Amino acid sequence: MQSPEQELGRFLEALAGEARPGDRLPPIRELMRRFGASQVLVQRAFHDLKTRGLIESQVGRGTYFRGEGRATSPDETAHGAEPLPRAAATRSVLLLRRSISIARGRVLVEGLHRRFASEGHPVLEVSYTDSEHARTVLKALPSFDACVVQSTYRTLPIDLLAPLRDKCRVLAVDGAALVGADVEAVGTEWGEPLAQAVATLQRAGHRSIAYASTAQPFLATQLGRRRFQHLRESLADVTLHDISVPLMPDERYAETLVNQLKAMADAAGRLPISALVAWGIEDGAAFRSLLADAGITVPGALSVVLLGRTDLHNEHAGFFDVVGCSVADQVEMLYQAIQERWAEPSAPYGVRFTPVRRLSGASVVPPSRR
Repeated sequence: MQSPEQELGRFLEALAGEARPGDRLPPIRELMRRFGASQVLVQRAFHDLKTRGLIESQVGRGTYFRGEGRATSPDETAHGAEPLPRAAATRSVLLLRRSISIARGRVLVEGLHRRFASEGHPVLEVSYTDSEHARTVLKALPSFDACVVQSTYRTLPIDLLAPLRDKCRVLAVDGAALVGADVEAVGTEWGEPLAQAVATLQRAGHRSIAYASTAQPFLATQLGRRRFQHLRESLADVTLHDISVPLMPDERYAETLVNQLKAMADAAGRLPISALVAWGIEDGAAFRSLLADAGITVPGALSVVLLGRTDLHNEHAGFFDVVGCSVADQVEMLYQAIQERWAEPSAPYGVRFTPVRRLSGASVVPPSRR
């Protein structure tokens, strides 16, 4: 019995052998239903056909067979059948990154650059300080087949999105910032990682747990706070404390969080919590040092789970337990979103959430060992 991937491959191979130049491939969703295949699997099969020179894509027209798998008959030639103009083998990509010192943003852009460049697509990286600076830079640039714009905890103004849509045929946003707009968005929904982190601490025996996150109301963290409220109401044997940090991770976030923890301690320096789930820590080693300077040892006085990226050493520092996502997943999902948009320009837009990942560390112990 053949796998869905094998059946799909044979089907597309047969179509390529019979196709005339310009014949369209079946829609991705139709192939998914017909063969019980995932979207990634179908896209991989399309990529294989394109690598072999059997298909080409045109923005606004979709993906077509080149028709070189079969000879054109004399009747077709007599009737003037001609292949559609060949699309360019490569597409131009703009990576627009906000110039702040966030390691995740730099790693993600570098990963996207490598991913697109490996396919032969020319890539231009541009960093900007604010939306006005970005608009000025865009005026001097040509049009692009795609752009990935990175907001990094900052609002994307409409007056920046508008010129980006004019300059770029496909626009993708790093982060779950936009919903219901004609852009591709890839980000993390922090509610599920929060629930997993709390469950991890529960299993270790913790019953008084704090959740620390930014007080700034953007979509991804608001979804996390919504899950926090649900957990607070539904977990009868756990007391959940809310710590709202009035800053963003690229500001003095970790230092402010540690000061808030110190303010919770009693006269003897004892905290009312035995565990902490913390979102937004960019430098795990510095955070651990700040806690130690405040007299809070991890995991001696406080068990900690970070909500962050499992594949960034600067966050977990080889020590912290982390639940969240991986930058590698975000790179691949942004890449796939753009590839699929190139293949099916009329497909619905939406937001894609990265899968939840977990990294075990040494920052969680049972309360009895404190």
